[in-house]
Amino acid sequence: MYVAAFLPAPGETALELTNKYPGSTLPATLDPTPFALPDGTAGTDLYIKPGKFHHQFAADVPAGTAALMAATQRPIAQSALEETTEAAAWKDKPTWAVITTQDLNIPAEVQRYMAKRAHAHSVEVRASHSVAVSQPKTVAGVIEKAARTTR
Repeated sequence: MYVAAFLPAPGETALELTNKYPGSTLPATLDPTPFALPDGTAGTDLYIKPGKFHHQFAADVPAGTAALMAATQRPIAQSALEETTEAAAWKDKPTWAVITTQDLNIPAEVQRYMAKRAHAHSVEVRASHSVAVSQPKTVAGVIEKAARTTR
C-alpha cells in the first residue's frame, strides 16, 4: 500500500523520481539543517519552512491542524532522498496506490508513472500530500479494500 508515496524500482532514488516530471515545488520550501552523525560526519535534515508548510504539504487541511503539523514535523534526511533503492516490494506483491492529484511534493504525474509501472490498483484523490489527514476515511477505505482483496 502506497499513499502519496514513492514506488521506486531498484537503482532509483526518490530525488530522481521527483524530478522525472515537473510540478514539485518542495525544494524552494525547505530549510536544510545540518546535524552530526554518530561517526562525526555531517548530515543534513530537511524541514519544510513553517510559513510554507500549509500550502506545500497540507493545503487541504485546516490551518490550525497544518500549523501543528508544521511545528511537530519530522525532517527527512537529505541522504534518504539520494539513496539508491535496492529492492521493490511491488515487484512480487499485490500493490495499491493512493495518488494525490494536488500533491506539491510528489507530482501526480510521477505517482501515476510509478503506479502504472508497478501494476498497482490505483485510486486518485483530489488531495494534498497530507491525504491521510485531510481524507482519512478515503485512505482507510482503500487500505481495507486492498486487505480484503489480497487475502
